[in-house]
Amino acid sequence: MASVGQCVWLPVDDDEAYALARVKAVQGDSVLLERVKPPRGAKKEETLLQKAFEALSVVSGSEGETCDLVQLEDVSFAAMLSALRARSQRDEIFTSVGPVLVVVNPYKPVACCSPDLIRKMGAGESMPPHTHSIVATAYRNLLDEGGAQSVLVSGESGAGKTESIKLCMTSLAQLSRSSGKITAAALESSLLLEAFGNAMTVRNHNSSRFGKWCALHFDANGQICSGLIRSYLLEQSRVVGAAVGERNYHVFYYMLAAASPEQRKRLRLDTQGTQADGESTGAAAYNYTSKGELEAPGIDDIAGWAGVSEQLRVIGYSEEDQLSIFALLAAVLALGNVEFDASEEGAEDERGHGQIAASSRSAAEIAADLLEIDAKQLEAKLTTRVLVPAGGRASMYTIPLTPDQCRDTRDAIARAVYTSLFDKLIADINTSLAGDTPKLTPKSKQPLKRSRAEPDDERFIGFLDIFGFENFAFNSYEQLCINFTNEKLQSHFMDALIRRQEEEWRREGVASTHVVFPDNAAQLELLDGATLCVFALLDEECAISGTDDGFVSKMHNAFANPNPSANATASASAVYSKPVRGRNRAAVDAATDKLRFTISHYAGDVEYTALHWLEKNRGGLHQDLPRLLASSRHSGLAAMFEARAASDESKRATVGAAYRQSLRALSATMSRTNQHYIRCIKPNEEQEPDSFNGVVVERQMRCTGLGAVVEIQRSGYPVSFTHGAFVRRYKVVAFDRPQLFESDDEREICVGLVKYLQELQKGSGGEADKGSWLDRMLAQVGLTKVFLRAEVYRQMEIPRQGVARRAAVCVQRLCRGVRVRASMRQLVRHQTAAAAVRAALKDKALPEAEAAILALKAVWEGYHVPEP
Repeated sequence: MASVGQCVWLPVDDDEAYALARVKAVQGDSVLLERVKPPRGAKKEETLLQKAFEALSVVSGSEGETCDLVQLEDVSFAAMLSALRARSQRDEIFTSVGPVLVVVNPYKPVACCSPDLIRKMGAGESMPPHTHSIVATAYRNLLDEGGAQSVLVSGESGAGKTESIKLCMTSLAQLSRSSGKITAAALESSLLLEAFGNAMTVRNHNSSRFGKWCALHFDANGQICSGLIRSYLLEQSRVVGAAVGERNYHVFYYMLAAASPEQRKRLRLDTQGTQADGESTGAAAYNYTSKGELEAPGIDDIAGWAGVSEQLRVIGYSEEDQLSIFALLAAVLALGNVEFDASEEGAEDERGHGQIAASSRSAAEIAADLLEIDAKQLEAKLTTRVLVPAGGRASMYTIPLTPDQCRDTRDAIARAVYTSLFDKLIADINTSLAGDTPKLTPKSKQPLKRSRAEPDDERFIGFLDIFGFENFAFNSYEQLCINFTNEKLQSHFMDALIRRQEEEWRREGVASTHVVFPDNAAQLELLDGATLCVFALLDEECAISGTDDGFVSKMHNAFANPNPSANATASASAVYSKPVRGRNRAAVDAATDKLRFTISHYAGDVEYTALHWLEKNRGGLHQDLPRLLASSRHSGLAAMFEARAASDESKRATVGAAYRQSLRALSATMSRTNQHYIRCIKPNEEQEPDSFNGVVVERQMRCTGLGAVVEIQRSGYPVSFTHGAFVRRYKVVAFDRPQLFESDDEREICVGLVKYLQELQKGSGGEADKGSWLDRMLAQVGLTKVFLRAEVYRQMEIPRQGVARRAAVCVQRLCRGVRVRASMRQLVRHQTAAAAVRAALKDKALPEAEAAILALKAVWEGYHVPEP
């Protein structure tokens, strides 16, 4: 409990989140505080907190001195923030929170991330917190135990996940002494996917817009022998235009900025991308790249294009093969320039139907040429739709589309081509990682062979780079999928931490049945339950051609009513709520306002708006569009859509169902691995170096699951010492009980010391007065360690700190005495020497005076005058 004069952490409303404050007075159940360092330009103010005394976190003084925040005496968010801030100011960006590595993005080069330093770091067991130490531990476990390992990297956009993965891959290549084509392809593939899957957002200039699992397999010698990459949830909507302040995928800007004259001619880029004077306008000439920013700070588009060519070469693409890939990129851009207007000609019932605008017919022809399909067929599919009734193709008929429907069809084709190209690149990368690198032939109509990088062995290390928890002003279907992913990963995260904790207790012979751990089972039941869940209701509404409104109404009936559906569990209903209507009336119309609902995720409440969710969840193309693309003379494009053309698009799994299935497969893979965790944190929203915003960092600490680490620590025994360390720490309070230390059994000594420490605290009104700490399992002595609950640890510290304070006073008294006596002796010597000088001068004995002066000088030579 804090007392007058002590410093505590005070929650504040500015960027610090928590400020250092000194207790001025205690008045009953209230406390008067004064902020030690007020914001710049502000005066010191006193704050009276009522009924909040116990909630205050006392400053221990050890913040910033430890590289593992679990070792802090106080593991509150305030203390952890203070430690992270102090370490960041010293460019110590890596910090441990138990088994979790926290990486604070420095937004600048730092010495601890230099390739030279990583090369010098070994694979020993005792290393400071670093991505290299995480990888070294995983690699050592792989070799020693033979079990699969995984490294899960998460965090918000801009937190440094991609760079952390690069550091991990570099460390692994160095530790395993792997080189050659497979290692090169593994390293280069990350850069290639960065070009095709990363984009500039308002939060990050190089944001990954997809999730990635990369598994590297090892041979008996511990060297990389093959690899496998899987992608998750590429952001398709970005292909057809970025928001204000953002960009489309990097590769489009690379190509438009740096394609050679020959490439520009082959790709028909100069046909549209020129001004009247012949000067190229690049990205500004295309609708899909001109909606947002044209340049991204820190992204070199010219160098990026050279990198793409080199990375494609490494995985086996010839120059001609590369051109076939680039043609599809150029085709997507050309499609975006196809505009539509309403027909004013023909019969009365034909007027108002969508048609390609005269001004953009050349764009349609270029798109058809690059896709290598018939221009008239493309125009027909863009402006009409073929419907096949239940009677079969014999009774099919064609209906015209409105201009808006034409634009939707155009965008659907562009998204499908780009995402299929992205999937093909990953398949080709996997082929190059399969153990040998045959010449890839993107124009071959033969299906891609299955990568041999997916063996059944357990000798692999997998890296998961996944999007972090998202909560915006407007949250849509994409945010639901992303946050569902984070709920699944959080469940794995907590299960692994709890399992480690329980395994240690089992080894130590410590009982743990009384400990209740936090979990997010209710959220998973709501989103992906076996009976009734959000995704199942969405799929059901898609199957019956329902509406967004109908979907939300069914959810309200199932989860938000006082008597929810019989199929909905109480736990699922507890984390679902129906917002008050009209709260955002200024921002959304009444129809959209009806589509809102709230889910209480582990990281906080998120309000979703189910606008266009059914369309996004269906995710398919009208059946005639895959057939059109499969008929292309561009055999690479034809191969991408061959299977879809032969299948029934209406029977394809929904986006949500397919994604949930892929997550289940990922979960199954991770469940059989020994998991390691990296949580990336951005210190501010402006991506500025040397700036630490406590509010921003605390939000991420909660969203990345660090709050769960703290909860798990507090749920069990957050403090533990080896027997020897416990005795050394608390022996000072029991010097008057020498019999406690007579035994040769350290465990017996620890038991006696715990009992004695409780005796000292009896009468204080705390846990010491409520019964034996050992009997109530507030403290347990294991085979090699002593485990303490936080409240018991705090009470044990009181007498130890009292001894330390008394010892400090004694030491200070002795030191002051030594200094005073030394000063007095020095003054006596000075007076004696000075008297000899005066006597010699009085007698005019110059030789004696000179000798006396030298003696006086010698008195002070080398003497350090102590500070007052």
